[in-house]
Amino acid sequence: MGGQGDGRKEGQASEVRNERRHRSAHGRGGGIRLNLDKKVNWELLTIVKFGGSAITNKEKRFSVRRSVLRRLAGEVARTRARLLIVHGGGSFGHPLAKEYGLSGGYRDRKQLIGASLTHSAMVRLNEIVVKALRDEGVPAFPVQPSSCMVVRGGRIKSIELAPLKKMIGLGLVPVLYGDVVPDMSRGISIVSGDQIAARLALELGASRVIMAVDVDGVYTADPKRRRDARLIRVLTPDTAAGIGRIKAMDVTGGMGNKIMELVGLARRGIQAQVVSAFRPGALRRAIEGDLSQGTLIKA
Repeated sequence: MGGQGDGRKEGQASEVRNERRHRSAHGRGGGIRLNLDKKVNWELLTIVKFGGSAITNKEKRFSVRRSVLRRLAGEVARTRARLLIVHGGGSFGHPLAKEYGLSGGYRDRKQLIGASLTHSAMVRLNEIVVKALRDEGVPAFPVQPSSCMVVRGGRIKSIELAPLKKMIGLGLVPVLYGDVVPDMSRGISIVSGDQIAARLALELGASRVIMAVDVDGVYTADPKRRRDARLIRVLTPDTAAGIGRIKAMDVTGGMGNKIMELVGLARRGIQAQVVSAFRPGALRRAIEGDLSQGTLIKA
């Protein structure tokens, strides 16, 4: 009995000595010291937006275009760019938001259930997007917009950037999404992925924003309805005035909203591209710097 007790004591003492040696080798905290505060060149950051209409089938609720999403994730994985990704709601968020009238703000308690359902649907889609990226080797990390943004009157007023900056500095790829959020003046609002992408580009000092959508770029009219619609290769704030009056296609503003957000970036010196998510390789080439893909929006 005494021998067994002495053995246990000696084993415990050995563990303590090993722990002390470990702390001595790696610092007082006992963990390996990592260079977590290395400088990040934010001008090399690219914001990529997966359009909801591209990665989901908007004709069928909660339906994902898995082959498109898988290919986009693969194209992202094959680049060496520093990225932050945003995605839209498509057939997950938009039908519920429309059903409960969430884009107009809070009016009655029934909308609270709608807000909960819409958010849950977007979390579900976000999990699918993150998994698709992770399956291709991208260290994607989900970020809930309503937990890091202050919104007033449907517009983002502030974002808690510290966690996002740390993620990017570590090499993670944050993945945010358009969502229903608390609104300081309206009660609730829908904040589009387009607005999130544009605001983060400004706040983080990104060099550009690339949106992968369900058409080849920005057209003179809706190409799904007008056969005479022409693709615009280069769009500037001066030439965008007429195009920006395109009728809203969904509860977050459709192509007209994209143009508004991206032209606002162009005025501040941030280039943007709108490319087809359905053309294999278009997103990857745009990320790698090919400005001939889709529509280039610049000042």
